[in-house]
Amino acid sequence: MKSRTYLGITTAVLALLLTACGSDSGKSSGSSGNSSTVASKLILGGPPEFQTRADGVPGLTKNYDVTFQSYKVLDTGGPVTIGALKNGQVDAADLFTTDSAIAANNFVVLSDPKHNFAAQYVLPIINKTKATAGVTATLNAVSAKLDTAGLTSILEKVQTEKQDPDAVALSWLKDKGLDTTGTSAAGTSLTVGSANFPESVLLAEIYAEALKAQGATVATKLNIGSREKYFPGLQDGSIDLLPEYNGSVLYYLDKNATAASSEDVNAALQKVLPASLTALEQSQAEDSDAIVVTKATADKYHLTSIADLAKTG
Repeated sequence: MKSRTYLGITTAVLALLLTACGSDSGKSSGSSGNSSTVASKLILGGPPEFQTRADGVPGLTKNYDVTFQSYKVLDTGGPVTIGALKNGQVDAADLFTTDSAIAANNFVVLSDPKHNFAAQYVLPIINKTKATAGVTATLNAVSAKLDTAGLTSILEKVQTEKQDPDAVALSWLKDKGLDTTGTSAAGTSLTVGSANFPESVLLAEIYAEALKAQGATVATKLNIGSREKYFPGLQDGSIDLLPEYNGSVLYYLDKNATAASSEDVNAALQKVLPASLTALEQSQAEDSDAIVVTKATADKYHLTSIADLAKTG
């Protein structure tokens, strides 16, 4: 399924999704128990895994002594989360820093002075049996050309201009000289998956089209869902390749991870990945989790950093 359908969610469907997601809400846990802080008055929204990931709700409590009033389970940085923040179903949300919706809606990204969020660079996670020399070289060539500014630019074409992700992927590969037809990946069949947010879909399309250009047989499974849904597919072999974010997937796999720098994160990640999987070369495109609020909320509580949420409100 192309993400054009995903991005074309109607208002009615969005409302239904918000209602459904709200039924999965749960109280966030914390050690401070302080009911007079700014955070204690606010509802935080995000994907299911953010409730338990070391750099999610537990990290906010540990590093900033921040405990929200409650947690609403939404999607992974997608239209449901954006809609919930815009419409007041949540007061703060876990979004990604390259998301064009932040600027479009005048949202405020709270700074992270204590580095709760580790390095989160884009890289491919692949089944080792499919990581042939040709496949690896093709994907590493993509990573070598991918940076944050470039990713932000092409993502805007998908999110704001509503262009088809596959067409944007092909255009980017051509612009970077990576569309040359070859045979280095010939004889390999792969299924490329993605999470259910536009950037993941776009990156999956880039990987898929680059491999097709080199002779691989490629199928796609797009908009699968959060890590709880797609990571088992990587482990059981129903998905061979997926774009990931090194810090996020490390903290998903290892709840006690402490690595923060890109080098340390990558080293730790290779140790905790299931034996059947490997991470290929990291790109210079970073898209970090961020705690985001509306400008009205930022102004009301004088918020510029996550630390401000622990102040008496």
